Amino acid sequence: MLTIEASPTPSGDLRRSGRRAVAVLVVLALTVGAFAARALPVAASDDPTNAPPAEIGVTPVRVEAENYTGDNNGDVVDDRVMNTGVERHGGASGGSRVKNTFNGAEIWFDQVDLGTTPLSTLTLRYTVHEGRSGVNPSIDVFLDEKSDATRVATMDLGVTGSDWDSYGETTVDLLQEVSGEHRLIVVMHVDPKPGQGAGYPNYVGNIDYLELGPEPLPESFLTTADAWKYSDDGTDPSGDGSLSWTTADFDDSAWAKAVGSFGSKRGGAELGGGFVANTLLQYTLDGSASTVPTYHFRNEFAVSRAQLAQLESLQGTITYDDAVRIYVNGEKVAGFVDDRVDGAENQNVTYAGASNGDPRTSTFTIPAAALEPGENAVSVALYQDRETSSDIYLDLTSLVPAVEPAAPTISDIALHVGATEAERNLTWYSDVDVVQGAQLAKATEVVDGEFPASASTVDAEKSGETTSGEFFRDVTLSGLEESTEYAYRVGSDETGWSDISTFRTQRFSGDFSFLLFGDPQVGASGDLGRDEAGWIDTMNVATQSYPDAELLFSAGDQVETASSEAQYDAFLKPEQVRSIPLVVTNGNHDVGSKAYEQHFNVPNEDLESGAASNGTSSGGDYWFLYKDVLFVNINSNSRDFASHRAFMEQVVAEHGDEARWKVLAFHHSIYSVAAHTDDSDIIDRRDSMPADVSELGFDMVLMGHDHSYTRSHLIDGGELADTTAVAGQERVEAADGDVLYITANSASGSKYYDVRAPEAWFASVINQEKVRNYSAIEVTDETLTVRTLRSQANGTAGPVNSVVDEVVLARAGAATDLDVSVEASTRVVAGKQYVSTVVTNNEDLPVDVVVETPYGTKSFTAVQPGRSASVSMNSRETSIPAGEVTVTVTGQVGEETVTRSQTASYPAAG
Repeated sequence: MLTIEASPTPSGDLRRSGRRAVAVLVVLALTVGAFAARALPVAASDDPTNAPPAEIGVTPVRVEAENYTGDNNGDVVDDRVMNTGVERHGGASGGSRVKNTFNGAEIWFDQVDLGTTPLSTLTLRYTVHEGRSGVNPSIDVFLDEKSDATRVATMDLGVTGSDWDSYGETTVDLLQEVSGEHRLIVVMHVDPKPGQGAGYPNYVGNIDYLELGPEPLPESFLTTADAWKYSDDGTDPSGDGSLSWTTADFDDSAWAKAVGSFGSKRGGAELGGGFVANTLLQYTLDGSASTVPTYHFRNEFAVSRAQLAQLESLQGTITYDDAVRIYVNGEKVAGFVDDRVDGAENQNVTYAGASNGDPRTSTFTIPAAALEPGENAVSVALYQDRETSSDIYLDLTSLVPAVEPAAPTISDIALHVGATEAERNLTWYSDVDVVQGAQLAKATEVVDGEFPASASTVDAEKSGETTSGEFFRDVTLSGLEESTEYAYRVGSDETGWSDISTFRTQRFSGDFSFLLFGDPQVGASGDLGRDEAGWIDTMNVATQSYPDAELLFSAGDQVETASSEAQYDAFLKPEQVRSIPLVVTNGNHDVGSKAYEQHFNVPNEDLESGAASNGTSSGGDYWFLYKDVLFVNINSNSRDFASHRAFMEQVVAEHGDEARWKVLAFHHSIYSVAAHTDDSDIIDRRDSMPADVSELGFDMVLMGHDHSYTRSHLIDGGELADTTAVAGQERVEAADGDVLYITANSASGSKYYDVRAPEAWFASVINQEKVRNYSAIEVTDETLTVRTLRSQANGTAGPVNSVVDEVVLARAGAATDLDVSVEASTRVVAGKQYVSTVVTNNEDLPVDVVVETPYGTKSFTAVQPGRSASVSMNSRETSIPAGEVTVTVTGQVGEETVTRSQTASYPAAG
């Protein structure tokens, strides 16, 4: 048999050259009398069905030399014989060793359990002293008795150094595979060193341990250099739409055979981006200008029974364009961008995937349960996206054995708005299908990254395989307290946790603001890195300028390509999507894959309203309550207006009275002025939707799609609410049925559209400077204020955070608002308890202020703009329970005397 490592490894370096070292599992020291006797050696059969039953996982069997149960010392007069001694010599085993060895010395180990799975290698750790050992030292290893039939290894021992602590290792293949319980016999040999006298010891060497291990696993069972059988003529290889072509007994003898990579770009091998096809595939169907829909590939790889017993899985890496499915022994094990295949009439001949630009690389897992001892068939279906797709590519670069369960990689974590202020939704991806959940605790209770015992763990309530071959997880965090910072992480104790993220709840009532972002659509420019940087910059500018904003609201088209995980990675790159609740809208660039539904965990979702158009797209309408606003978000990719109407009617009927304002969101702007303004589908929506929006009492609609900013006049049922309305009004007052429509510009800068309808009847403000924008929307009981700002400078006249447009939406007949801020607190001075109130006048006119507390009332006259009125009131009690102060403010706005009251909470004290 082949000696894998003929020369010893120097002490301190335990690497094995010439073969892949088997992953170290558990070191087993076998002691005397540990096991009962069993049968003689069992060699592996060529017929795997006759082999002994396999263990689940294979542990190398280590035998510490000093634990021998017998030796031949009694047959030798010289007392310099086998001696375990008590000296500790260190080394890898950290224990004793067998020393004073001589030619013909034997030691044996009774009742050694070698397990049920055949072992096929022997590793010896030893020393051979250059100055003290003889020449040609070696050992023979036998099982049960010494004979040619029972000899399982012969190992030559090379010199390891000039002292007895210079250890080395040597590994050889066994002469036959072994298993079961046996006596292990070691016989040592050495020749006298020439020229030495009779007194020269001629030691064999010192032995630390022997280790019998499983058959070595290859670096990879398949590589890019392996030849594949393939069919590129666009026909169904099974002939009946079945997957018989993926099974081991399928006859592929008529197929072509070549080494990858495989591909074509309009008939040429150069695909661009550094990708070149080693084997050129047929690009179009014979006699047609249409591309070949599906290509078929087959290969085989052998896995012995002993190797299979060691495997947890095989980890594959594949590069492809446009979509791919991988089968092993007739069963699908992975698929990428392949969701359209399931809806095909014949999945063996169909278009699928998405136009990804350059080929993309993905990893996949073949579980050991999918493999069989002996030959295994691996088959690949490669799909073109469409009849006019420009290129096709495939390269399976590796199929690497894994002997332990893969630790999951957690990615794509996003924090979403919940059904109420007291909830947050979470999503994340994992590349391994394991049980995971989310752990939550108050941030103050997490110390040095350790969650307290009181932390709650919430199991994933929804999960499944993603279109990218990963696994998504959905969780709802409920029962949150207001004005509290929380820490969370996702994963499990068993498989590991993600990094810790934090978020803060705000007060569950009162004024608030949120941020609106139009069409991030990362990847639309063709330069994903640039789009990602622009998106991150806008997010940073917006959240730094409005640090108290409570929602991140995207008007849709999060990505350019619905199935692109690289683009989703870019969209989810900003840290803020893990700390501020995200609100997403289904755009036309999002809808074409289930990836949208898998990445985003939206509350109160109804998948039947605005349903997905097919089994591979995303759909559904949803709603949530946040403070005084009822938000409704519908999938405008669906023009099933009746289902949208029914959904909105029900939500408004059941929850409309719980909110002061109603805000609707959908992606396809019906009142914009750029590239899409006259699209037939937009005109259809414009004709069909506004009447329902007005009748149901929505106050404002948030939209995207047209990559240009438009603020509408107030519109009632598809008509101007006021035919005399002046463009650009800073304040508009809406009567019943009047709706303000906002179309956001690009937040990432990935794409802009030129204005095409500057005189559109519905447009109050139009802006297209081709710089990135965002909008801050401030909500009070009396008004909705939309302030749109530049997150990217437009020359010196338009610096970052300069205002593009600002409008205040109020209800007709409502009292004019007065802008004041109120802070209430408690304090203790000299043992006395006080409630303190500070009222700041943010108006540009003086106001009168009245502060009412349970412990008294205080009035202030003519508090000037920018100034504050402060008062502390003694409770005359030993403690103060939590409570509220009421502040009434009066001011003269033009000819109108305006009065406003608001409350502020204070904590208990004492």
